[in-house]
Amino acid sequence: MKITQSLLFVCFVYVLVLFSGQSGKADDSVPPQAGTLTNTPAVAGGAAMVVVSNGVAGNDLSSAQILEKAREKYASLTTYGDEGWVVSTLNDTVINTSFTIRLARTNFYWIGWQQSVESLVSTNNIGLEAAWSSGAGDFLDAGLGPQNEESTEIALAKASENSGGAAVTIPRTFFNIPWGDQLGDAWSVHDRLADENVGGVDCYVLSTELQGRTRTLWIGRQDYLIHQVRTVTSADAMREMLTAASNGNDELISGIQSLTLTETHTNIIVNKPYARADFIPSNGE
Repeated sequence: MKITQSLLFVCFVYVLVLFSGQSGKADDSVPPQAGTLTNTPAVAGGAAMVVVSNGVAGNDLSSAQILEKAREKYASLTTYGDEGWVVSTLNDTVINTSFTIRLARTNFYWIGWQQSVESLVSTNNIGLEAAWSSGAGDFLDAGLGPQNEESTEIALAKASENSGGAAVTIPRTFFNIPWGDQLGDAWSVHDRLADENVGGVDCYVLSTELQGRTRTLWIGRQDYLIHQVRTVTSADAMREMLTAASNGNDELISGIQSLTLTETHTNIIVNKPYARADFIPSNGE
């Protein structure tokens, strides 16, 4: 039963991610090579260290104003790059996803990720996968070789299933694709919580709840960029969504606990000149 539950968890995380949101001189840097994603979680388990800042609010900005400033910031960027990880936990199974992101106007992107799925009975490591566009079409390699996709939106939607959501949060926000945009209106009104420090960056903290899921955003106080996102789906909401997927396996459903996905972005670099080669995989596709 543990093996079945672990496999179901992996499939369910992929499904849940899909419903979670909705030019200067170029350099000669090289895109990630297979097996070379080197960013590692700052602490055990992959969660970035969060420190509560002194005081609740450093200014009088409302949550709506903070989100608007963040939207304006992403819209003003010419390029964006970062590294990070997603930790997804349910019962005794953990999916760790490390990723690298590079984005440029108007439709250049490279998103590479690697995963490990850990449970009480096994650990499964998945090699480098990626989605990209270097101006000659949109491609996805999810372990079966490069596949030509119809559009950026379709490529990112498919990539989200395999990347633990890393292909959704920042890329869709940067490219202003409504579905999956973390700064859009799909999550309604946010509460502003006490400011916190994430990985050395002072952040505004905004939280909202929708249909059994609580989403928390950490947005930098100085840069207005997303540094962390956490989505917690309650056990009741999990059981409701899993009813159809489990084919009536009441024992499996009754043992399901809440699901937590924590996505952390580090080493953020904006407006860096990129070469076209930065968006082409090492195999030249």
